[in-house]
Amino acid sequence: MNEKTADINRQAFRPPIRFFEDSGTVFPETSYHVPLENVTNSKNQGIKTMIDLGRYFSIFAPRQSGKTTFLEDLCGQLHRDPTYVAILLSFQDYSGLDKTRFYSLIRQYLGEQLINRLKQVNCEKSEAVQQFLNQRHLTDNISFRQLFEQLNQLLQFKKIVIFIDEFDGIPLHELSNFLTSLRELYLKYKNVKQKALYSVGLIGIRNITKLVVGGVSPFNIADHVDLPRFSLKNVRDLYAQYTVETNQPFMEEAVKKVYEETAGQPWLVNRLGTILTVNVKPGTVEPIDEKDVEKAIQLLLNEKNDHFDNLYEKAKLYKETFVEIVFDHVAYYPYNEEQSWLEQYGLIKKSEGKAVVSNNIYKTIHIKTFFKEAQALGEIKIQGYMLPGNRLDMERILEEFNRYIAQDGYSFNI
Repeated sequence: MNEKTADINRQAFRPPIRFFEDSGTVFPETSYHVPLENVTNSKNQGIKTMIDLGRYFSIFAPRQSGKTTFLEDLCGQLHRDPTYVAILLSFQDYSGLDKTRFYSLIRQYLGEQLINRLKQVNCEKSEAVQQFLNQRHLTDNISFRQLFEQLNQLLQFKKIVIFIDEFDGIPLHELSNFLTSLRELYLKYKNVKQKALYSVGLIGIRNITKLVVGGVSPFNIADHVDLPRFSLKNVRDLYAQYTVETNQPFMEEAVKKVYEETAGQPWLVNRLGTILTVNVKPGTVEPIDEKDVEKAIQLLLNEKNDHFDNLYEKAKLYKETFVEIVFDHVAYYPYNEEQSWLEQYGLIKKSEGKAVVSNNIYKTIHIKTFFKEAQALGEIKIQGYMLPGNRLDMERILEEFNRYIAQDGYSFNI
Protein backbone atom coordinates (compact mmCIF):
# COMPACT_ATOMS: atom_id res chain seq x y z
CA MET A 1 0.00 0.00 0.00
CA ASN A 2 1.49 3.31 -1.05
CA GLU A 3 1.45 6.58 0.91
CA LYS A 4 -1.46 7.98 -1.10
CA THR A 5 -3.62 4.95 -0.33
CA ALA A 6 -2.68 5.14 3.36
CA ASP A 7 -3.76 8.79 3.46
CA ILE A 8 -7.13 7.87 1.97
CA ASN A 9 -7.62 5.12 4.54
CA ARG A 10 -7.17 7.61 7.38
CA GLN A 11 -10.15 9.55 6.07
CA ALA A 12 -13.77 8.68 6.71
CA PHE A 13 -15.97 7.01 4.14
CA ARG A 14 -18.28 9.38 2.29
CA PRO A 15 -21.45 8.14 0.56
CA PRO A 16 -21.04 8.24 -3.25
CA ILE A 17 -22.71 11.02 -5.20
CA ARG A 18 -22.88 9.09 -8.48
CA PHE A 19 -23.13 5.41 -9.37
CA PHE A 20 -21.84 2.86 -11.88
CA GLU A 21 -24.30 2.83 -14.77
CA ASP A 22 -25.20 -0.68 -15.94
CA SER A 23 -28.66 -0.19 -17.38
CA GLY A 24 -28.52 2.51 -20.03
CA THR A 25 -26.87 5.66 -21.33
CA VAL A 26 -24.22 7.14 -19.04
CA PHE A 27 -24.85 10.71 -17.94
CA PRO A 28 -21.76 12.27 -16.29
CA GLU A 29 -23.92 14.23 -13.86
CA THR A 30 -25.24 11.05 -12.26
CA SER A 31 -22.88 8.26 -13.35
CA TYR A 32 -19.15 7.60 -13.37
CA HIS A 33 -17.96 8.21 -16.88
CA VAL A 34 -14.84 8.04 -19.01
CA PRO A 35 -14.52 8.93 -22.72
CA LEU A 36 -13.49 6.13 -25.05
CA GLU A 37 -10.01 6.39 -26.52
CA ASN A 38 -8.65 5.68 -30.00
CA VAL A 39 -11.93 5.66 -31.92
CA THR A 40 -10.45 5.64 -35.42
CA ASN A 41 -10.97 4.33 -38.94
CA SER A 42 -8.60 2.14 -40.94
CA LYS A 43 -6.52 5.23 -41.82
CA ASN A 44 -6.06 5.96 -38.11
CA GLN A 45 -8.19 9.09 -38.40
CA GLY A 46 -10.26 10.03 -35.37
CA ILE A 47 -14.01 10.65 -35.53
CA LYS A 48 -13.59 14.43 -35.28
CA THR A 49 -11.11 14.38 -38.17
CA MET A 50 -13.50 12.35 -40.29
CA ILE A 51 -16.32 14.79 -39.56
CA ASP A 52 -14.11 17.80 -40.33
CA LEU A 53 -13.30 16.15 -43.68
CA GLY A 54 -17.00 15.70 -44.44
CA ARG A 55 -16.82 11.92 -44.37
CA TYR A 56 -19.70 9.48 -43.96
CA PHE A 57 -18.97 6.59 -41.61
CA SER A 58 -20.51 3.66 -39.79
CA ILE A 59 -19.79 2.66 -36.21
CA PHE A 60 -20.16 -0.98 -35.32
CA ALA A 61 -20.43 -2.14 -31.72
CA PRO A 62 -22.48 -4.74 -29.84
CA ARG A 63 -25.28 -3.72 -27.52
CA GLN A 64 -24.38 -2.29 -24.10
CA SER A 65 -20.90 -1.40 -25.26
CA GLY A 66 -21.20 2.38 -24.92
CA LYS A 67 -22.44 3.45 -28.38
CA THR A 68 -25.13 5.88 -27.22
CA THR A 69 -22.92 7.35 -24.51
CA PHE A 70 -20.16 7.88 -27.06
CA LEU A 71 -22.58 9.68 -29.39
CA GLU A 72 -23.80 11.98 -26.63
CA ASP A 73 -20.19 12.86 -25.83
CA LEU A 74 -19.40 13.45 -29.50
CA CYS A 75 -22.39 15.75 -29.99
CA GLY A 76 -21.29 17.78 -26.98
CA GLN A 77 -17.78 18.03 -28.38
CA LEU A 78 -19.04 19.24 -31.76
CA HIS A 79 -21.33 21.82 -30.21
CA ARG A 80 -18.38 23.66 -28.72
CA ASP A 81 -18.07 25.04 -32.25
CA PRO A 82 -21.15 27.10 -33.29
CA THR A 83 -20.56 26.06 -36.91
CA TYR A 84 -21.71 22.51 -36.20
CA VAL A 85 -25.28 21.29 -35.86
CA ALA A 86 -25.16 17.76 -34.45
CA ILE A 87 -28.42 15.83 -34.79
CA LEU A 88 -28.95 12.51 -33.05
CA LEU A 89 -31.68 10.22 -34.36
CA SER A 90 -32.56 6.68 -33.31
CA PHE A 91 -34.29 3.99 -35.35
CA GLN A 92 -34.61 1.65 -32.37
CA ASP A 93 -38.37 1.10 -32.66
CA TYR A 94 -38.86 1.97 -36.34
CA SER A 95 -38.75 -1.50 -37.91
CA GLY A 96 -42.53 -1.96 -38.14
CA LEU A 97 -43.32 1.49 -39.58
CA ASP A 98 -44.66 2.09 -43.06
CA LYS A 99 -42.80 4.45 -45.37
CA THR A 100 -44.98 7.50 -44.67
CA ARG A 101 -44.69 7.24 -40.90
CA PHE A 102 -40.95 6.50 -41.10
CA TYR A 103 -40.08 9.66 -43.03
CA SER A 104 -42.58 11.74 -41.04
CA LEU A 105 -40.74 10.91 -37.81
CA ILE A 106 -37.36 11.70 -39.39
CA ARG A 107 -38.71 15.09 -40.46
CA GLN A 108 -40.12 15.78 -36.97
CA TYR A 109 -37.04 14.95 -34.91
CA LEU A 110 -34.55 16.30 -37.42
CA GLY A 111 -36.45 19.58 -37.67
CA GLU A 112 -36.78 20.03 -33.90
CA GLN A 113 -33.08 19.54 -33.25
CA LEU A 114 -32.02 21.67 -36.22
CA ILE A 115 -34.13 24.67 -35.19
CA ASN A 116 -33.19 24.38 -31.51
CA ARG A 117 -29.51 24.37 -32.37
CA LEU A 118 -29.79 27.33 -34.77
CA LYS A 119 -31.58 29.36 -32.11
CA GLN A 120 -29.02 28.32 -29.51
CA VAL A 121 -26.17 29.77 -31.58
CA ASN A 122 -28.24 32.84 -32.61
CA CYS A 123 -28.16 31.93 -36.29
CA GLU A 124 -29.67 34.71 -38.39
CA LYS A 125 -31.19 32.10 -40.72
CA SER A 126 -33.18 30.28 -38.02
CA GLU A 127 -36.50 31.92 -38.92
CA ALA A 128 -36.02 31.27 -42.64
CA VAL A 129 -35.15 27.65 -41.96
CA GLN A 130 -38.21 27.30 -39.72
CA GLN A 131 -40.47 28.61 -42.48
CA PHE A 132 -38.79 26.33 -45.01
CA LEU A 133 -39.29 23.25 -42.83
CA ASN A 134 -42.93 24.13 -42.17
CA GLN A 135 -43.51 23.85 -45.90
CA ARG A 136 -41.65 20.56 -46.38
CA HIS A 137 -43.04 17.13 -45.65
CA LEU A 138 -40.94 14.02 -46.06
CA THR A 139 -42.78 11.18 -47.76
CA ASP A 140 -40.00 9.07 -49.26
CA ASN A 141 -36.24 8.86 -49.80
CA ILE A 142 -36.38 11.32 -52.71
CA SER A 143 -38.00 14.04 -50.61
CA PHE A 144 -35.42 13.29 -47.90
CA ARG A 145 -32.57 13.87 -50.36
CA GLN A 146 -34.22 17.00 -51.80
CA LEU A 147 -34.62 18.45 -48.30
CA PHE A 148 -30.85 18.66 -47.91
CA GLU A 149 -30.26 19.80 -51.46
CA GLN A 150 -32.50 22.77 -50.70
CA LEU A 151 -31.07 23.37 -47.24
CA ASN A 152 -27.70 23.81 -48.92
CA GLN A 153 -29.00 27.10 -50.30
CA LEU A 154 -30.10 28.33 -46.86
CA LEU A 155 -27.33 27.12 -44.55
CA GLN A 156 -24.10 27.55 -46.43
CA PHE A 157 -22.08 28.33 -43.32
CA LYS A 158 -23.43 25.64 -40.99
CA LYS A 159 -22.38 22.01 -40.94
CA ILE A 160 -25.12 19.52 -40.16
CA VAL A 161 -23.87 16.21 -38.82
CA ILE A 162 -26.46 13.46 -38.46
CA PHE A 163 -25.88 10.43 -36.24
CA ILE A 164 -28.40 7.62 -36.58
CA ASP A 165 -28.26 5.29 -33.59
CA GLU A 166 -29.75 1.76 -33.73
CA PHE A 167 -29.69 1.91 -37.51
CA ASP A 168 -30.49 -1.80 -37.55
CA GLY A 169 -34.07 -0.80 -36.69
CA ILE A 170 -34.72 0.81 -40.08
CA PRO A 171 -37.74 -0.70 -41.87
CA LEU A 172 -36.33 -3.33 -44.24
CA HIS A 173 -38.46 -2.09 -47.12
CA GLU A 174 -36.70 1.29 -46.92
CA LEU A 175 -33.16 0.10 -46.23
CA SER A 176 -31.90 0.22 -49.81
CA ASN A 177 -33.71 3.46 -50.69
CA PHE A 178 -32.50 5.31 -47.61
CA LEU A 179 -28.87 4.23 -47.97
CA THR A 180 -28.91 5.02 -51.67
CA SER A 181 -30.15 8.58 -50.97
CA LEU A 182 -27.32 9.10 -48.48
CA ARG A 183 -24.89 7.80 -51.05
CA GLU A 184 -26.24 10.20 -53.68
CA LEU A 185 -25.92 13.17 -51.33
CA TYR A 186 -22.36 12.22 -50.46
CA LEU A 187 -21.25 11.81 -54.08
CA LYS A 188 -23.00 14.98 -55.25
CA TYR A 189 -21.42 17.20 -52.59
CA LYS A 190 -18.20 15.33 -51.92
CA ASN A 191 -15.99 18.13 -53.26
CA VAL A 192 -18.26 21.02 -52.18
CA LYS A 193 -16.95 22.80 -49.10
CA GLN A 194 -20.14 24.70 -48.27
CA LYS A 195 -22.85 22.08 -47.79
CA ALA A 196 -25.62 21.70 -45.25
CA LEU A 197 -25.40 17.93 -44.70
CA TYR A 198 -21.73 17.78 -43.91
CA SER A 199 -21.24 14.34 -42.38
CA VAL A 200 -23.30 11.25 -41.53
CA GLY A 201 -22.66 8.48 -39.02
CA LEU A 202 -24.70 5.27 -38.93
CA ILE A 203 -24.41 3.33 -35.70
CA GLY A 204 -25.53 -0.24 -35.12
CA ILE A 205 -24.52 -3.81 -34.38
CA ARG A 206 -23.98 -4.63 -38.05
CA ASN A 207 -21.09 -3.57 -40.24
CA ILE A 208 -23.20 -1.49 -42.63
CA THR A 209 -20.37 -0.94 -45.10
CA LYS A 210 -20.51 -4.68 -45.90
CA LEU A 211 -24.28 -4.68 -46.28
CA VAL A 212 -25.43 -5.93 -49.68
CA VAL A 213 -28.91 -5.10 -50.93
CA GLY A 214 -30.01 -6.40 -54.30
CA GLY A 215 -26.51 -7.56 -55.14
CA VAL A 216 -24.79 -4.23 -54.46
CA SER A 217 -23.56 -2.30 -51.43
CA PRO A 218 -25.47 1.01 -51.26
CA PHE A 219 -23.23 2.51 -48.56
CA ASN A 220 -19.72 1.48 -49.56
CA ILE A 221 -18.65 5.12 -49.64
CA ALA A 222 -18.38 5.14 -45.84
CA ASP A 223 -15.48 4.69 -43.47
CA HIS A 224 -15.96 1.87 -40.99
CA VAL A 225 -15.16 2.35 -37.32
CA ASP A 226 -15.07 -0.29 -34.57
CA LEU A 227 -15.94 1.15 -31.17
CA PRO A 228 -13.16 0.04 -28.81
CA ARG A 229 -13.67 -1.45 -25.38
CA PHE A 230 -12.35 0.25 -22.27
CA SER A 231 -8.58 0.34 -21.99
CA LEU A 232 -6.84 -0.44 -18.70
CA LYS A 233 -6.48 3.31 -18.23
CA ASN A 234 -10.23 3.75 -18.79
CA VAL A 235 -11.02 1.19 -16.08
CA ARG A 236 -8.53 2.78 -13.68
CA ASP A 237 -9.91 6.29 -14.32
CA LEU A 238 -13.53 5.13 -13.95
CA TYR A 239 -12.93 3.51 -10.57
CA ALA A 240 -10.78 6.44 -9.44
CA GLN A 241 -13.85 8.69 -9.72
CA TYR A 242 -15.56 6.54 -7.09
CA THR A 243 -12.47 6.80 -4.89
CA VAL A 244 -12.47 10.61 -5.10
CA GLU A 245 -16.10 10.73 -3.95
CA THR A 246 -15.93 8.08 -1.19
CA ASN A 247 -12.27 7.79 -0.08
CA GLN A 248 -12.40 4.04 -0.82
CA PRO A 249 -9.52 3.08 -3.13
CA PHE A 250 -9.19 0.32 -5.70
CA MET A 251 -5.83 -1.43 -5.48
CA GLU A 252 -3.96 -1.60 -8.77
CA GLU A 253 -4.09 -5.40 -8.83
CA ALA A 254 -7.88 -5.19 -8.46
CA VAL A 255 -8.15 -2.83 -11.41
CA LYS A 256 -5.95 -5.10 -13.51
CA LYS A 257 -8.00 -8.14 -12.49
CA VAL A 258 -11.22 -6.47 -13.62
CA TYR A 259 -9.63 -5.50 -16.91
CA GLU A 260 -8.21 -8.99 -17.52
CA GLU A 261 -11.51 -10.74 -16.79
CA THR A 262 -13.74 -8.32 -18.75
CA ALA A 263 -11.32 -7.35 -21.54
CA GLY A 264 -12.70 -3.84 -20.99
CA GLN A 265 -16.34 -4.62 -21.91
CA PRO A 266 -18.07 -1.47 -20.55
CA TRP A 267 -21.19 -3.11 -19.12
CA LEU A 268 -19.15 -5.72 -17.27
CA VAL A 269 -16.74 -3.10 -15.89
CA ASN A 270 -19.63 -1.01 -14.57
CA ARG A 271 -21.54 -3.98 -13.24
CA LEU A 272 -18.50 -5.23 -11.32
CA GLY A 273 -18.01 -1.69 -10.00
CA THR A 274 -21.53 -1.83 -8.57
CA ILE A 275 -21.11 -5.31 -7.05
CA LEU A 276 -17.75 -4.43 -5.52
CA THR A 277 -18.96 -1.24 -3.86
CA VAL A 278 -22.51 -2.28 -2.95
CA ASN A 279 -22.30 -6.02 -2.25
CA VAL A 280 -18.69 -7.03 -1.55
CA LYS A 281 -17.13 -4.15 0.37
CA PRO A 282 -19.63 -1.31 0.94
CA GLY A 283 -19.44 1.70 3.24
CA THR A 284 -15.74 1.50 4.12
CA VAL A 285 -12.42 3.03 3.18
CA GLU A 286 -10.80 -0.40 3.26
CA PRO A 287 -9.19 -0.89 -0.18
CA ILE A 288 -10.84 -3.11 -2.78
CA ASP A 289 -8.31 -5.79 -3.68
CA GLU A 290 -7.95 -8.70 -6.08
CA LYS A 291 -9.74 -11.15 -3.78
CA ASP A 292 -12.71 -8.79 -3.65
CA VAL A 293 -12.82 -8.83 -7.46
CA GLU A 294 -12.85 -12.64 -7.44
CA LYS A 295 -15.83 -12.56 -5.05
CA ALA A 296 -17.60 -10.01 -7.25
CA ILE A 297 -17.07 -12.14 -10.35
CA GLN A 298 -18.63 -15.16 -8.64
CA LEU A 299 -21.65 -13.06 -7.67
CA LEU A 300 -21.92 -11.78 -11.23
CA LEU A 301 -21.72 -15.27 -12.71
CA ASN A 302 -24.55 -16.46 -10.48
CA GLU A 303 -26.95 -13.60 -11.06
CA LYS A 304 -29.65 -13.42 -13.70
CA ASN A 305 -29.58 -10.25 -15.78
CA ASP A 306 -30.75 -9.00 -19.17
CA HIS A 307 -27.19 -8.70 -20.45
CA PHE A 308 -26.43 -12.40 -20.04
CA ASP A 309 -29.94 -13.40 -21.19
CA ASN A 310 -29.52 -11.46 -24.43
CA LEU A 311 -26.08 -12.93 -25.09
CA TYR A 312 -27.32 -16.47 -24.49
CA GLU A 313 -30.21 -16.03 -26.92
CA LYS A 314 -27.72 -14.87 -29.55
CA ALA A 315 -25.31 -17.70 -28.76
CA LYS A 316 -28.08 -20.26 -29.31
CA LEU A 317 -28.58 -19.01 -32.87
CA TYR A 318 -25.13 -20.35 -33.82
CA LYS A 319 -24.64 -22.83 -31.01
CA GLU A 320 -22.43 -25.37 -32.73
CA THR A 321 -19.98 -22.74 -33.93
CA PHE A 322 -19.98 -20.94 -30.59
CA VAL A 323 -19.44 -24.14 -28.59
CA GLU A 324 -16.37 -24.92 -30.67
CA ILE A 325 -15.03 -21.42 -30.09
CA VAL A 326 -15.72 -21.62 -26.35
CA PHE A 327 -13.37 -24.58 -26.19
CA ASP A 328 -10.66 -22.84 -28.26
CA HIS A 329 -8.43 -23.77 -31.21
CA VAL A 330 -10.80 -22.45 -33.89
CA ALA A 331 -9.34 -20.44 -36.76
CA TYR A 332 -10.83 -17.01 -37.40
CA TYR A 333 -12.47 -16.70 -40.82
CA PRO A 334 -13.61 -13.13 -41.66
CA TYR A 335 -16.10 -14.38 -44.25
CA ASN A 336 -17.61 -17.13 -42.11
CA GLU A 337 -21.21 -15.99 -41.64
CA GLU A 338 -21.74 -17.57 -38.23
CA GLN A 339 -18.47 -16.23 -36.84
CA SER A 340 -19.35 -12.82 -38.27
CA TRP A 341 -22.70 -12.72 -36.47
CA LEU A 342 -21.20 -13.94 -33.20
CA GLU A 343 -18.59 -11.19 -33.48
CA GLN A 344 -21.21 -8.56 -34.19
CA TYR A 345 -23.17 -9.66 -31.14
CA GLY A 346 -20.03 -9.16 -29.05
CA LEU A 347 -19.60 -12.81 -28.16
CA ILE A 348 -16.30 -13.46 -29.95
CA LYS A 349 -13.31 -11.58 -31.28
CA LYS A 350 -10.19 -12.21 -33.34
CA SER A 351 -7.00 -12.91 -31.42
CA GLU A 352 -3.76 -14.02 -33.09
CA GLY A 353 -5.62 -15.58 -35.99
CA LYS A 354 -8.06 -17.45 -33.74
CA ALA A 355 -11.72 -16.91 -33.01
CA VAL A 356 -11.98 -16.60 -29.23
CA VAL A 357 -14.67 -15.67 -26.72
CA SER A 358 -14.59 -11.91 -26.09
CA ASN A 359 -13.68 -12.15 -22.41
CA ASN A 360 -13.22 -14.65 -19.59
CA ILE A 361 -16.56 -13.84 -17.97
CA TYR A 362 -18.51 -14.56 -21.16
CA LYS A 363 -16.57 -17.79 -21.54
CA THR A 364 -17.22 -18.94 -17.98
CA ILE A 365 -20.91 -18.07 -17.98
CA HIS A 366 -21.51 -20.03 -21.16
CA ILE A 367 -19.50 -23.05 -20.00
CA LYS A 368 -21.65 -23.12 -16.87
CA THR A 369 -24.83 -22.68 -18.93
CA PHE A 370 -23.88 -25.44 -21.35
CA PHE A 371 -23.10 -27.70 -18.42
CA LYS A 372 -26.55 -27.13 -16.96
CA GLU A 373 -28.03 -28.20 -20.26
CA ALA A 374 -25.72 -31.21 -20.38
CA GLN A 375 -27.07 -32.48 -17.07
CA ALA A 376 -29.62 -34.36 -19.16
CA LEU A 377 -26.78 -36.84 -19.76
CA GLY A 378 -26.43 -37.50 -16.02
CA GLU A 379 -25.46 -35.79 -12.83
CA ILE A 380 -22.75 -33.47 -14.16
CA LYS A 381 -21.44 -31.02 -11.56
CA ILE A 382 -19.08 -28.27 -12.61
CA GLN A 383 -17.37 -28.46 -9.20
CA GLY A 384 -15.97 -31.82 -10.28
CA TYR A 385 -14.02 -30.11 -13.03
CA MET A 386 -12.27 -27.53 -10.90
CA LEU A 387 -8.51 -27.46 -10.43
CA PRO A 388 -6.55 -25.66 -7.69
CA GLY A 389 -6.69 -21.88 -8.08
CA ASN A 390 -10.33 -21.94 -9.25
CA ARG A 391 -9.28 -23.08 -12.73
CA LEU A 392 -11.29 -25.37 -14.98
CA ASP A 393 -9.98 -28.79 -16.10
CA MET A 394 -10.51 -28.10 -19.79
CA GLU A 395 -9.44 -31.60 -20.92
CA ARG A 396 -12.18 -33.30 -18.87
CA ILE A 397 -14.69 -30.62 -19.88
CA LEU A 398 -13.96 -31.23 -23.56
CA GLU A 399 -14.45 -34.96 -23.13
CA GLU A 400 -17.82 -34.52 -21.44
CA PHE A 401 -18.99 -31.83 -23.80
CA ASN A 402 -18.05 -33.85 -26.86
CA ARG A 403 -20.39 -36.53 -25.52
CA TYR A 404 -23.11 -33.93 -25.00
CA ILE A 405 -23.08 -32.36 -28.45
CA ALA A 406 -22.80 -35.81 -30.05
CA GLN A 407 -26.50 -36.13 -29.18
CA ASP A 408 -27.23 -33.61 -31.90
CA GLY A 409 -24.87 -35.20 -34.40
CA TYR A 410 -21.97 -32.81 -33.74
CA SER A 411 -18.42 -33.57 -32.71
CA PHE A 412 -15.00 -31.97 -32.71
CA ASN A 413 -11.52 -33.26 -32.08
CA ILE A 414 -10.13 -33.11 -28.56
